[in-house]
Amino acid sequence: SAAARCVLVCRAGGCLGLLAAAVQPAARPSEGLRDAVADTFLALAAVPALRGLLAQQGGVRCLLRHLLTADAPKARAAKALPSALLQGRDRCVAFALAKIAISVPPHLAFDDPREIARLLLALLAEESDAQALLMRFEALLALTNLASAPPGSSHDVRGYLANDLDGISLVELVLLSDHVLVRRAATELVCNLVYDEAVFERFAKGADTHVPADEFTPGIVELPSDAEGDGADSDGAGYRSQRLHLLVALADVDDAATRSAAAGALAVLTSDPRCCRYLFLVHPRAGDVILGLLAVEDGVGDEEAAAFRHRVAVIWANAVSCGDRSVVARLGADDGVVAALREMTADAELPYYAAAKSALDQLF
Repeated sequence: SAAARCVLVCRAGGCLGLLAAAVQPAARPSEGLRDAVADTFLALAAVPALRGLLAQQGGVRCLLRHLLTADAPKARAAKALPSALLQGRDRCVAFALAKIAISVPPHLAFDDPREIARLLLALLAEESDAQALLMRFEALLALTNLASAPPGSSHDVRGYLANDLDGISLVELVLLSDHVLVRRAATELVCNLVYDEAVFERFAKGADTHVPADEFTPGIVELPSDAEGDGADSDGAGYRSQRLHLLVALADVDDAATRSAAAGALAVLTSDPRCCRYLFLVHPRAGDVILGLLAVEDGVGDEEAAAFRHRVAVIWANAVSCGDRSVVARLGADDGVVAALREMTADAELPYYAAAKSALDQLF
């Protein structure tokens, strides 16, 4: 297979150094040679076992320094949302870097993770053909890995990705993808990005300004503009204009991994009372959706089920401590919530016990 041949070539020794030397400026490489080397690096990066080697032996440096064209977005260019890459070689380089960033810790693979942020976001803007979908999916996985650094650390690029580059706008559009894996990866990225203060505020802003809807009529989920969210819609369904509505919808899809990521984002956001009031006083279905996350389906393992329970317990614990009596009353009047909390506090050894016990104690 191609993967086996790639492993054999790299085991022979000197392969990566030879590729890098071939495209050094002193070698005066032709554009055709640069294209061929970029294709070779992409083939090597497609083999997960070789990605660490590529990062260790200068493959990342070669891709960034010697193979990008003049049309490629620069890390320190003016702050603007990256558009689709114009050159095929740039797409090849960005795709190879995405694969490496999926498997190798960013602080080990890249001197400055911001160097590849623009390239990865540019892959999200590619046209939606089959190849672009794969690029988009792997770019999202790579961005999620980049956004997993401890908040405030030297390698934390959440603010740079979401705000300096306005990448959150692209990510929100991808959240609406019809492709299950792309939508899942985008939701997992949002779950990591909400630790950034500006992204957090983007979801929390104006969340509790709408009156509850009298009845729920399913409709198309639309992303609100930045100007929306300051007043209730005339039909009483203003909750749909909030970005939190999108996360509630994602917490109710068929794919378990997407639901888990959406629940994780909600668990973080409910540390803000505005989000608690939105979920339990404004949105007509959010309470049922959150309770429904506890349902264990076929194929869901014990660890995954425990993770769902922990996220739900944290959401409820945050809600009952938000300082709004109406939220507490709404949860206390829900027999399903009370029964679930009592079940989750039956064993003090369970990972979600502390959060569930906190919620239950404040309800009664």
